[in-house]
Amino acid sequence: VIADGFIYKTTTVTPVGAAAVLDSSVDPTFNDDKNRPALAQTFEENGTGERFTAVVNHLKSKGSSCDDIGDPNLGDGQGNCPATRTSAAIALTNWLATDPTGSDDPDFLIIGDLNAYAMEDPITAIESAGYTDLVEAYAGPDAYSYVYYGQAGYLDHALANGDVIGLGDAVALTYHGVSSVTTEPLVGRPTI
Repeated sequence: VIADGFIYKTTTVTPVGAAAVLDSSVDPTFNDDKNRPALAQTFEENGTGERFTAVVNHLKSKGSSCDDIGDPNLGDGQGNCPATRTSAAIALTNWLATDPTGSDDPDFLIIGDLNAYAMEDPITAIESAGYTDLVEAYAGPDAYSYVYYGQAGYLDHALANGDVIGLGDAVALTYHGVSSVTTEPLVGRPTI
């Protein structure tokens, strides 16, 4: 079983309050038969007292079919289940707008395997809700975490709004030791 969770440096941040989960019981447009439930946790940066809420995700893969729910591969390069991932992305941003952890802080960081490339519908839906793709912002439009059949890209994302975009050193996004602010290829999954 694959489940979402957080790995973080206790010397850098401290969890604040209880975590919250987004699944189909919270929003029926978030199909948790296909997407793994999203996990949100508010953190406080130890050095400054700044707070933000991180939410880790693992959206439906491109590989297996969603024909059973009427979401086929449309042949547009997004693979299987594009509407399922896009609906989950929209449900996610709508849920975050409700402050699910009760932090009273408007700063959110969306991380995880969204199974969508930067220009695909789930990512553009999140960006349309006011989030910035941090991988692109810090590593540039040619950033990638792997090469598959000769094409480079990334399915693991870090998108942020508000002051999280500028936290820089406070929220060190790394991909197994390769900083997202370098121009080197990004490898692995983001952790905070």
